[in-house]
Amino acid sequence: MALVPTIVPITNRDDPRIAPYRAVRERDLVGRRGEFIAEGEVVLRVLLSPRSRCRAASLLVAQNRLARLAPLLEAVPDDVPVYAADQAVMDAIVGFPIHRGILAHGYRPPDPGAAALLAGLPEGALVVGLFGIANHDNMGGLFRNAAAFGVGAVLLDARCCDPLSRNID
Repeated sequence: MALVPTIVPITNRDDPRIAPYRAVRERDLVGRRGEFIAEGEVVLRVLLSPRSRCRAASLLVAQNRLARLAPLLEAVPDDVPVYAADQAVMDAIVGFPIHRGILAHGYRPPDPGAAALLAGLPEGALVVGLFGIANHDNMGGLFRNAAAFGVGAVLLDARCCDPLSRNID
């Protein structure tokens, strides 16, 4: 890993390198090729951690956030580009004002299935089962609570909304 990642300036909202970030309001973004868009410093910290099952493909950061995020950006693998744009260009790319100033394009891991996931947990691990959770805000709250209480796994039924969906419509 590089101590200081190479920052790639983006000055045009139509730059093909940042295509995954364009119009993230699209409801089907998560379903395409197992990809997702993550927003915010806390989420990026988890995505870049060695324990993450997901993999970062690239980052898009507001130019004015680079200095503050420098320690976190040191954890970006060498093969993951870090794009930076001024706020107006970033807002134009994304399609709305992006206040947190940091997005990551990531890939979700293959689904191991419930049996394999549960078999890999230590004895006595806490597991949460979610059924029919359709509201993305509620899903986020449930996952934050699961993390706070040290839950080892969260199982979702087919009626649950995608926990990696950045659905803002």
